Amino acid sequence: MPLQPLDSATPTSPDNTPSQQETMPAPPSPLYERLGWDSLDAALAATSRASESRGVALDPHQISAAHTILGSHRSGVYLVGEVGRGKTWLIDSILRNAPAATLRMHLTAFFRALTHSMHTNGHAFAQAVTDVVAANTVIFIDEFHVHDVADAVMLRRALSILAEHDIALFTTSNAAPGNGHDDPMIADALGPAARHIHENLEVLTLTHPQDYRALQHHTIPPHPNQHQPSPHQATGFAAGTWTIVNSPASSPATGTTTGNTTTSSATIPLPGTARTLTVNPTSLDSTDSENATLDTTWEYLCEGSISPADLLALADDYSTWVLREVPAPESMTRNAIQRFAHMVDVLADADIPLHVYAPVPPEELARAPRGPVYPERMFSRLQLLTPVADTRP
Repeated sequence: MPLQPLDSATPTSPDNTPSQQETMPAPPSPLYERLGWDSLDAALAATSRASESRGVALDPHQISAAHTILGSHRSGVYLVGEVGRGKTWLIDSILRNAPAATLRMHLTAFFRALTHSMHTNGHAFAQAVTDVVAANTVIFIDEFHVHDVADAVMLRRALSILAEHDIALFTTSNAAPGNGHDDPMIADALGPAARHIHENLEVLTLTHPQDYRALQHHTIPPHPNQHQPSPHQATGFAAGTWTIVNSPASSPATGTTTGNTTTSSATIPLPGTARTLTVNPTSLDSTDSENATLDTTWEYLCEGSISPADLLALADDYSTWVLREVPAPESMTRNAIQRFAHMVDVLADADIPLHVYAPVPPEELARAPRGPVYPERMFSRLQLLTPVADTRP
């Protein structure tokens, strides 16, 4: 049944005082029951099967975390841990075969859907949340982090509405609630959301000494949308490449055909906006999202005014991305490398191949004067891209 708007009236007893039922609510059910399982053992077995069916056995840290999560009597879980430890994989394994109706979204996509509901349907914020959640009783919001004050305020309000509607919330993050921001305004705006999380969710750290993405042969896929990488046939984001070139100008640039033979460039609209993105004309060759390639440069994509919402919309339309003319790290601005990190997040989450042409290997982006928020996640994901050639002298 779809969610109904909240009724502001408080149930009362005949003498007009709050009812005993309201003042003494029943203890919350364990999460395994809220997910539709009859027992903790059944839920744990289903979680293990969901992981093993994709070719990966959960490690002891994940098994222990699954036991804590499924047995928790709180209204959800906030799973925190360093990059590449299998947080998203674990939550996806827990929810994959659960009987309860579940919605899975990246936090940026959640914000985008809320904004669309408010602007397109003219709905108030609370109604927009119920529109997005629809008939689901569980929501999994991956990559739980915000980058500006407005998103922090929106998150605080959304958490309250989800709790009022008794929606079980599962989240993953690289930082503890409210942490990970060097901007004091964002940190302050996140305060109420962090308090809500600590008061209502099971805050749990997934510990493991190994970043699985750093292994040459991955023990665990970095994301449930991605297939198990193999030395012979990688797919999705892991099928992407990182080509080292002599200089940014030596990569086939946007607006060229082969080598450095210049032709005209082209533009494509940014969905839902009046703005455009400059691309290689080959990006116009196909409008079929199963085959369409977005081919552009660092200057146009990262130094422009592209937002995370723009990246999500473009990811819906283009199934392969090519980024050329990446500059030397020392010349990268904070905003540009943050947009690049957003792009990596979006493409990894959507399991879309990314092909990068840069003068240095990915790890040397650490030389940028100011890195993105949560740089460890970006570097961990970039390790999935295959080095193609080192043409430096």
